[in-house]
Amino acid sequence: MTLWLLLILAPVAFADATAPTILLSSDSSVELSLDLAAGTIEHWRLPQVLNAQGLPQDLAAPAGKLFALRGVLRGKTLEEWADIAGGWKTVLSDAQTLSVALQGDSVPFVIRKTWSLTKQPSRVGFELSVQFRGVGKQEGDNLWLELGPGLGEVPTHGLGVGQSIYSFAELIYRSAAGIDTKRLGHDGVYEYTSLVDQDAAKWVGLQSRYFALILIPRGAVEKSLEWKVHAPVEGVWYPRQPSFETTLQIGIPLVGGNSDLPKILRWDVYGGGKSYVALSAQQPMLSDIMFAGLWGWMRTLIFGIMFVLGVIHRAVSSWGVSIILLAVLVRLAMYPVAKRAIAAQKKFVAIQQRIQPELQEIRRNYKGGEQSERILELYECHKVSPLAGLKPLLIVLIQIPIFVALYHLLGQAFELRNEPFLWMDTLAQPDQLFSFGVDIPFFGAYFNLLPVLMSLSTLMSIKFSQAPAATAREAFRQNFFLSLMALVFFLLFYSFPSGMVLYWTMANILQFVHQQLAARND
Repeated sequence: MTLWLLLILAPVAFADATAPTILLSSDSSVELSLDLAAGTIEHWRLPQVLNAQGLPQDLAAPAGKLFALRGVLRGKTLEEWADIAGGWKTVLSDAQTLSVALQGDSVPFVIRKTWSLTKQPSRVGFELSVQFRGVGKQEGDNLWLELGPGLGEVPTHGLGVGQSIYSFAELIYRSAAGIDTKRLGHDGVYEYTSLVDQDAAKWVGLQSRYFALILIPRGAVEKSLEWKVHAPVEGVWYPRQPSFETTLQIGIPLVGGNSDLPKILRWDVYGGGKSYVALSAQQPMLSDIMFAGLWGWMRTLIFGIMFVLGVIHRAVSSWGVSIILLAVLVRLAMYPVAKRAIAAQKKFVAIQQRIQPELQEIRRNYKGGEQSERILELYECHKVSPLAGLKPLLIVLIQIPIFVALYHLLGQAFELRNEPFLWMDTLAQPDQLFSFGVDIPFFGAYFNLLPVLMSLSTLMSIKFSQAPAATAREAFRQNFFLSLMALVFFLLFYSFPSGMVLYWTMANILQFVHQQLAARND
């Protein structure tokens, strides 16, 4: 038997005789389906968030066993006790709360799980109560609460060297020292246990690229519980990526002696998208999950770009166009710097042409260190630096923090998930113009056009910002350097999110256009 619980904000309740339902609003943010035979959450659906198949994202997939209790009590597993009791029973169901219990005349304990409504999006209150009848905990008794396996994300394949950017499931937790993550399967590690002497966890859970399932303790006892996370060496549902079956286990303390008082533990559970709006609405705030591990100034820059992109998007309704317009805005903001850099480069080119005879004479008559020294003296005599011709490249260097920020923003921001543009299915993955039909090492299974365009635009912008070569040998060296740089950029950017490569391509084109306009105005 399955019990549906639709959880959100405004309470309106009704019931059905065969499938009892609590409907709290027509605009649901969380939809829970319980398996009463096992006393677990079979589905944790997000009705407003669709997966690649067009179905609501289900954080309980693939196993459908969220909040399962595992362990042994009185020499029998919890599954055996559930069979003896005839499954879990509903003990409370109203507009705010649903409670199920494992109990019976032949069962020497009562275990109750309770889920309740909260006023925060994608958040559910959870309470676990364990009460023995007569004698409490005995030797060999143990109990664990499980989250997972996995978060309902389906692993992606064929994205080349950047595969781990787009497809993962891992542990995430916050202690007094800050946020930390642990991705199992790397370096052959498939289990991680919290250290006895580590600071009490403020919260702990699982996360994927776009989703998180977080247990937030309500009291001091819940913060200090033992927990561990593990993944199978060989996956059942995802054999190629068993880390997607990562499971978090929370140790449940049991009361000993003759006390029949229940042990009650309480958490708030956030289960939803890693949206800035939703995470920042939580108490305590969970927005630190986003871009965790980066420097504070970089996170500030990322959120600033996210805000600007959001403002532009509200006006143009296209994230791809928004990224192009962001590149235009950045270029306009940098116009004074770019104007001075291009003017300095033109001055350097003119001086280069004027002193070419002297440079050639020095190169003919001197070698080694003496040649370099006399060339420097010649430049000093004309009050110009040999590096002045590289000043236009400062425009590129200044934009590198924005480039890094976009890399993280487009790689992680929930708001940009599955946003298409032109031939690209999503700006958060490589553009995938067409399939190779085979998975090629490093490159993956797709041909990506944008990295090619970006490499050509980089070549173009740098080529026209360089001073002309004085000799054929120097021209060869310049062309070789440019070709090598284009190859490096192509390989580096090939598996990056297409939105980020789109921005960098547009920035290069704008720089080239500015250079050409400046040249025509001479």
